[in-house]
Amino acid sequence: MHDTISRSVFNNHFILDKRIGLGSIGVISLTRYFNSSRSFSSSIPLANKPESLALEHINSEKPTTWSTINKILLNQNLSVTDPKLDKLLKVKGVELDLPISTPENIQLLAELTGKSKYKGFSGVYIFIHNNTGHKYVGSSNLLRRRMDYYFKGDFPLVGKLLPLLHKEGLKAFKLIIFKLDSNIFSNQDALILEQYYLLNKEFNLNTLRVVNAGSSKGDPVYVYDLTCSTLYYHAKSNIELKRVLKIHTKTSKKYVDSKIPYLNKFLLLSYYIPTALTSNISVDKLVDIMQKERQDVYIRNS
Repeated sequence: MHDTISRSVFNNHFILDKRIGLGSIGVISLTRYFNSSRSFSSSIPLANKPESLALEHINSEKPTTWSTINKILLNQNLSVTDPKLDKLLKVKGVELDLPISTPENIQLLAELTGKSKYKGFSGVYIFIHNNTGHKYVGSSNLLRRRMDYYFKGDFPLVGKLLPLLHKEGLKAFKLIIFKLDSNIFSNQDALILEQYYLLNKEFNLNTLRVVNAGSSKGDPVYVYDLTCSTLYYHAKSNIELKRVLKIHTKTSKKYVDSKIPYLNKFLLLSYYIPTALTSNISVDKLVDIMQKERQDVYIRNS
């Protein structure tokens, strides 16, 4: 039942971040901003392309160090020291068979995540697909709430993990939970540990390779399709997003970097993804599509 994922398991890295299909907003023409050898455009400094830096590191097969993580998270106000990273990597992961059904496992889950979704523990979790060994890593400051999200099955079918989880069920996965002691670690430390694992090739059920630490009103906002393979719009701020796409600042604050689909068709992120293709759909057309979706949502909910 109990298991420790050792640091040595995750030493070798190479690029593996294949995108799944494009979104379903009509038939549109797309423009590539990288060549067939998958070298990225140099028009944007690498410091502003954390996803590019992450993929470059994975491709290099170099070990992940504290300085690697700090470089990738430079624009997110997150950093870690070598001693802190070493301490994080010594946290023992506890393995659980899914679904959680026995009294012993129910009790163990409560000990690891908390008894309530409103008050609990922070940490990192890993889903491992039994048949393929493919992995997904995530983190949360309320692990119980996050686990309930997966266990109840009421989630959008976006990315790679969720459609697979919906199709094959919890029984197709093992779960490993790293509970972080609040007397030693902060909520941000969970993001650091998640980022460490994201820089490993084995986590190929993760579509994105950089953690989301949130964004402020002055930050740019990128509007992608649900697989992050198409970029529809780049706003320089939430104010521009409201002015151009009619997305209220309170709404963008809720959706940016949340991984929750906006209007069931879009993801709002605070950072640029170099592997995405840029759509040439007009702003007016994009606004029309969003407005129609708003109307449809209103009708469905009325």
